[in-house]
Amino acid sequence: MNKTKKYFFLSRLMAMGLVMGGVLAANTTYAESIFEYLTPTADSSPAGLAFDSKGNLWFAEVNGNKIGKLTPSKVKPGTSDGIVEYELPHANSKPQYLIVSRDDIVWFSEMGGNRIGRLDPATGIIREYDIPTPNSEPHHLFESKDRKIWFTEFEANKIGRLDPLMGEIKEFTVNEGHPHDLVVDDEYVWYTQGGKFWAKIFANKIGYLELESGKVGEIVIPPKKSVPHGMSLASDGTIWFTQFFAGKISRLDFSEEFPPKVVDYQIPGKRTGAHDLVVDYNKRWVWFVANHKDSIGKLDLTEADPEAGIQLFPLPTKGAHPSNLVLDKEGNVWFTEMGMYFRGRYQNKIGKLVP
Repeated sequence: MNKTKKYFFLSRLMAMGLVMGGVLAANTTYAESIFEYLTPTADSSPAGLAFDSKGNLWFAEVNGNKIGKLTPSKVKPGTSDGIVEYELPHANSKPQYLIVSRDDIVWFSEMGGNRIGRLDPATGIIREYDIPTPNSEPHHLFESKDRKIWFTEFEANKIGRLDPLMGEIKEFTVNEGHPHDLVVDDEYVWYTQGGKFWAKIFANKIGYLELESGKVGEIVIPPKKSVPHGMSLASDGTIWFTQFFAGKISRLDFSEEFPPKVVDYQIPGKRTGAHDLVVDYNKRWVWFVANHKDSIGKLDLTEADPEAGIQLFPLPTKGAHPSNLVLDKEGNVWFTEMGMYFRGRYQNKIGKLVP
């Protein structure tokens, strides 16, 4: 299927499957079905997380310098039961983002160590791959269909690709903007570029790298301080992202042209901090982290009434500062409570929201 037909098909799917409002209002809901579990290491600051095929939840501990594994059938709220940890070989590696590949290998980025890590759950052995560019600060990872491990190099303004069979890393230079999160489809690597907002350096772009040619393009996301941040590839092939400072949930619309247009859904209120997101396509819900509100948010794409389209679920822990989230097979939302790591305020909780 060529590019034009492919994106027309995806857009038809969206039109048939999703009922979308324009500007959505928020209803704050105090969900009774939120549970929190403690990592064995205090002040661990868990961040990236992912499930393996057996239903185990793996997560990275940026301040704990460890990789954790949570077994849902063994955990008890308020305890560390059912959670084990694997310490990294080097101190101050700062593992922050994590994925589990289709062969159940755990891959993670070491922000401080300038490495990509590999943990084999069958043996517990950790292997590390040095990134060619020094001080690149690797962030998010993504496994493409050909089983390559792609990742962003935040400080180097590069996209990296690791070949698990050969153990080799290839790098692709992109334009300035500090690439953060990414997804890979059949033809492109898509990535967010939000700058370094804590240093008052802002970027407002979605970038794309063509796999065949290596050419780079960008889509400007207004306003200037929108800070595109988290990105997710839905099961229907659509691409969603958050705007951390602008307080929006957005998707790329390929129905008419390339590069695609951007469709936005405004989260009501100020400083919600839309951080990460994941799409439950079966229920047509978009779950997101409202970082500054210590909440998990839900955008209901089936809702005809725009006033009821977004809900926020506050977390029990003040200062939780949730970071990333993922869905299990039952549609429950699992998330990490990182705390304000960059200000030395740590948390050590994994949360679960049952819709």
